[in-house]
Amino acid sequence: MTDAPTPSDAETAPESLPASASVPPREDEPAAEDEPAAEDEPAAGVAEQENGPDGGRPRRRRVLLVAAALVLVLLTAGGVVAWRVFAADPRDAAREYFARLAAGDATGALQAVDASSVVAQLPTSNPLLSAAALSDPAARPRAMAVTKVTQAGDTATLAVRYQANGATVAQTLTARRQGRGFVLVSPFVRLSFASGAAADQARITVNGVAVDPAGAGSAFPGAYTVTVDGNALLAGRTAAAVPSPDATATVTLPPPSLSADGQAKADAAVAAALQQCAAKYFQPGSGCPAVKIFELSPVSSGPPPGKLVSDIVTVMTARADVTVTITKVPVWTFTPDAGAVTFSAADGVVHWDVKIAVDGKVLTGRSGDTQLAAKGRVALDADGKLQVTFA
Repeated sequence: MTDAPTPSDAETAPESLPASASVPPREDEPAAEDEPAAEDEPAAGVAEQENGPDGGRPRRRRVLLVAAALVLVLLTAGGVVAWRVFAADPRDAAREYFARLAAGDATGALQAVDASSVVAQLPTSNPLLSAAALSDPAARPRAMAVTKVTQAGDTATLAVRYQANGATVAQTLTARRQGRGFVLVSPFVRLSFASGAAADQARITVNGVAVDPAGAGSAFPGAYTVTVDGNALLAGRTAAAVPSPDATATVTLPPPSLSADGQAKADAAVAAALQQCAAKYFQPGSGCPAVKIFELSPVSSGPPPGKLVSDIVTVMTARADVTVTITKVPVWTFTPDAGAVTFSAADGVVHWDVKIAVDGKVLTGRSGDTQLAAKGRVALDADGKLQVTFA
């Protein structure tokens, strides 16, 4: 008969020890703390707790793949950002150019322009490419927007739109790559005057800057206010213009008109010139109009009625004193022209009083209703005085 184990034996058996109990090491085995642990293989209990029953390597592989993808995304995004930062954009040149113009900075605007475009028309040689031409804010372009860009290699074409003095203006610009950026090629407007402006012989200004209307010139984009100074005959005139889509602006001045007192001055000048012709007896070649020669009525004695003054003058001695006085001048029609006024006799009726004194005898005569077909021109001479020329 076999004896059953006693309770004391069962309590001391190894398989019945609690899990937390420690077993003293054997004398021929090193202690657990002296045994080196494998670097890549954690204890089974730890591995099972952290990575589950499948182990840690698949999870580390997934982590590495996710990290690599994230780095790739960051590199790609960084490359796009870098490309956007460092790539040349022709629109930048247009924006800089118009921003400077809107600020009235002519020098800064020209820095965005290719040097070959302004070599012959610097601000010192072209008055409309200067800060003075931008002094009026209403003349400057504003609210510029690039509406289209077409690029082929190092050249780009830009369609822009801007506001100038309340008008919407469209213009096409050309940009050329230069260094790390672009510059504009001749982004100016060709300003010209309609025929006849050069004959005004008056001071003409564009945006307050004196110009020569005889030749066309380059101007900054914007609006243009043209003023023609008045003179003793003509009133001042103004005109406005904005560029057309082909980057040209033609200034058409309004017709000239007589100033407030211009007609009175012209009338007086023609009457005085006519009186000077009468003093010359309207002799041929004197620059005077052709008129009928007076018939005389003798006071005491003299030639019979009907004798022509021209015949009398030819036989008079140097002692003769002839006075011709105009008592009525024709009504003139004045037509303002470029820098002058043309005139013609509207009714053509003129009256003369003639007095001839010779050898103590006086002869008088009256012209009656003499017709005068006179016409000519009144203009200012170099001294600013009215000069009358009969045609």
